Amino acid sequence: MVLLVFKTVEDAFDANIYDLIMKAKGFPYLETHAEPYMRQLTVGEVVTGPLQIFHAIEKVRNIVFVLKTMGHNGFPVIDEPPLSEAPVLFGIILRDHLLTLNGSSKGEKIEDIQFTEEEMDMFIDLHPFTNASPYTVVETMSLGKALTLFREVGLRHLLVIPKISGCSCHCCYSAL
Repeated sequence: MVLLVFKTVEDAFDANIYDLIMKAKGFPYLETHAEPYMRQLTVGEVVTGPLQIFHAIEKVRNIVFVLKTMGHNGFPVIDEPPLSEAPVLFGIILRDHLLTLNGSSKGEKIEDIQFTEEEMDMFIDLHPFTNASPYTVVETMSLGKALTLFREVGLRHLLVIPKISGCSCHCCYSAL
């Protein structure tokens, strides 16, 4: 009971102890509440590129090139015709999963993996390894709402899709 009262009083006068530790150690973290200006911005206004997508059936050479040149941790996977009528977001695949598919052991970098020319020309079906239900938001969502979603759910990746009037979402626009 004493600890509960102490913690309540401490939080009323000072920042959360965990937030203070994070700041002191210099770890990146999201603030608990969105800044007022974030309500005026949309996620479409703050996403950065370039966006790198993978097709659901992708050539090993393309995967290796992207992993060597991009530092992103997650990549949207798109189904295109003939698998669908129009390009559709299938899900998201993580860098670690792609490295494992390409023969990496734990902690190994893409630069350390050797491929033959024959292996580079092979194709990988990414469907079984893709998270088919990633969190997505429409590009017109307020940045404040997206920050709250990101923080409260503990997301690492949030896909931003374009608002297309009169039809369903066809492809991924960018990642926050």
